[in-house]
Amino acid sequence: MSTIRCINISLELFGVFLSLILILSLLLYRIEKDALNSCFLKVLIMNTLLLGSDAAAWGLKGRPGTAAWYGVHTANFLVYVLGYFLLAAFTDYLVNYIAAKGPVSRKPVILMRGLALTAVLLVIISQFNHMYYLIDKNNVYHRQGLFWLSQMWGIFCIVLNAGLLFHHRKKLSDKDILVFTVYIALPLLAMLIQIFVYGIALLYLSTTITILCIYLGIQEEEANKRREKERELTQGRIAVMLSQIQPHFLYNSLLGIKQLCDTEPRKASDALVHFSYFLRGNLDSLSDIRLIPFSKEINHVQDYLYLEKMRFEERLNIEWDITFDDFFLPPLTLQPLVENAVRYGITEQEEGGTIWIQSKLTSDAVIITIIDDGCGFDTAETKADGHTHIGITNVRQRLESQCHASLAIISIPGVGTKAEIIIPLKEGIL
Repeated sequence: MSTIRCINISLELFGVFLSLILILSLLLYRIEKDALNSCFLKVLIMNTLLLGSDAAAWGLKGRPGTAAWYGVHTANFLVYVLGYFLLAAFTDYLVNYIAAKGPVSRKPVILMRGLALTAVLLVIISQFNHMYYLIDKNNVYHRQGLFWLSQMWGIFCIVLNAGLLFHHRKKLSDKDILVFTVYIALPLLAMLIQIFVYGIALLYLSTTITILCIYLGIQEEEANKRREKERELTQGRIAVMLSQIQPHFLYNSLLGIKQLCDTEPRKASDALVHFSYFLRGNLDSLSDIRLIPFSKEINHVQDYLYLEKMRFEERLNIEWDITFDDFFLPPLTLQPLVENAVRYGITEQEEGGTIWIQSKLTSDAVIITIIDDGCGFDTAETKADGHTHIGITNVRQRLESQCHASLAIISIPGVGTKAEIIIPLKEGIL
């Protein structure tokens, strides 16, 4: 086996190995399985099959035997066909990538698929009239007179992608334009070289290098998405914290503690401890990026309810039914819901009412329920101060993004309100 032949096979098998790693990485670790990632996965699969076919064609070239004869014919046929399909798959990826930045027509994808099918049809015809290539009786591949035409189909498809990229260049960043230009330019250059020079597998090596560049760009984009999501979660925690520490609550709590100082100093001291713990819990939520134990959230709710109970006394009744607490949830999840029950349910009634706080374990989830027999409200109506819906929205978003949990609010005016959190077992349990 010649040195050039060994080098070509080694480079292409390395490309196969690299492409398989990228495929596994996308399948195992990608967060969003959207159309763009699916298109890139198709590009990787096409490239892997193409490199494998070309390596097989080089490896079986000139070998005797029926199996080798069929292997060389099949491998060379697939090299041509998969090359065209790879270009069509890349066009699909490019269009979807541009579509994420702004409106774009799908006509280039349809045109490219039509060109690819036409090119494949000519490859099939070539199996009979040998206008592209011939495999002789010694099982050796030879180019024929119209080989250049097979390359021109590919060059035309690449030029079409270049035109698409140029037309939508204003929608893309300089980095995007550079990566896609490299992907278009390197294969184009390799095709032009291979029209005149045979024996060096430049084309498919160039596509592998540029696919790796695109993959690195995808990973950078995923990292940016994760950072943006973390930023949004942080802003959500800040918004929830600020929505819970309202001036009227601070004023009423401090006023109640001051009155106890004059009459019951011991209770005033206990209330001050709960007040400081409550503030500390809100501030701690800013640094708690991950989920926290449910018991910690319960302690925070108890500090809050102690202060409200100090103010409303017999008008506010609390019933606890915590049958399971060995799980995690986002910070400031329960307290905003309990505060809504107090402020907009129980204390809106002159006679007050009761809040039931429950948690239980089922076969597939942890269920947390907050029920009040207050005045209830219309879930489609926004409160005048806006804090009710801000709190509920932020809690729901953080539950969904951090532990794939759901929050349902059911309220009937004049009857009461029920808030139910469902945390899937595999997400919330230790």
